[in-house]
Amino acid sequence: MGSADSHSWPGHAVFGASSENPEKEQAVLRIALGTVVLLAYLAANFISHSRNAYATLVVVAFYVIFGVATYVAVTVAPARSHPRLALTTLADQTILMTALAVGGQAALPLLWVVFWFLVGAGCRYGQRMLGLSCAVALGGLAGLMLWQPWWRANITVGLGMAFSVAGTSLYLAVLVYRLKKQAATDPLTGLSNRVRLEQAIGRTLATRDGEAGRTTLLLIDLDGFKEVNDTHGHAVGDELLRSFATALMSRMRRGDTLARLGGDEFVVLAQHVYDKQGALAIADSIHAILSNVRTVGGHPVAVSGSIGVCMLAEGAGFATLDARTLMRAADSAMYRAKTRGKGQTAFADAAEMQPA
Repeated sequence: MGSADSHSWPGHAVFGASSENPEKEQAVLRIALGTVVLLAYLAANFISHSRNAYATLVVVAFYVIFGVATYVAVTVAPARSHPRLALTTLADQTILMTALAVGGQAALPLLWVVFWFLVGAGCRYGQRMLGLSCAVALGGLAGLMLWQPWWRANITVGLGMAFSVAGTSLYLAVLVYRLKKQAATDPLTGLSNRVRLEQAIGRTLATRDGEAGRTTLLLIDLDGFKEVNDTHGHAVGDELLRSFATALMSRMRRGDTLARLGGDEFVVLAQHVYDKQGALAIADSIHAILSNVRTVGGHPVAVSGSIGVCMLAEGAGFATLDARTLMRAADSAMYRAKTRGKGQTAFADAAEMQPA
């Protein structure tokens, strides 16, 4: 399963917590919904004075305190912490299972929370946290069926819950994977989009084995694309982009990242490029692809590419080098290539790679 992701689902802030910080949003929900459940069990205890309901009340009160503690922790240290994320994900289901254990039948109205935790873990943090939440829930249900009196007497309910948790988790894992892939894919060409490209650049810059110094970014702008759109219509223009993307995928090497930034701009993040001759060889193969494009959808077309090349080794001396700086340098080089005429290649220099 994948690692926890930095993104969160789209939407407005919840009770003032930014959706860009899913840990803080989850902490706010712990406090808000935990307080609602706490008030409900306070009312239940006032009416019935049930020992099991009181025990459930105590656990829910502890959960609200836990929610406050997580809110304080995320506020003081807002940076994503994988150990903290794993601990809070584990604690969510563990505290709930404790409530079901001490409350028995009185705690049954809390069963929906099991699925709320699964959805929250999967949609906010990805498949790994979903897997952890599912494992704790299944372990807790197994313990209830073995040792808790009510659940031992109603073991079919426990089995039904276990199958429901497993089925829901599997469905969510597939859904999260598809949504993650869709969010990082250009819908027209099937190439990576800007988000996935920046992630790939970030991973490359984070490597410590010298791999970043052997990586080259090529920014491609299609010359003549506007004329194709104006003359033959957007449908033909879209078909041209798809055809170029397909040809690009067939020519590039395994491990390279191909992306469309939008419009007629494409990027190749090429690995294992040791010098300018290697980068030029890749650029020339791209020019060759475009030179072979003569017709699209039965319409004659004439397109070429202006390519800006940014070799990461040129910026190796800048400690704060990032994806935005590299893209800006490649863009500057691409426009310089465009001023030389159609179908040209230009390299970014070290000065252009200096972070702003």
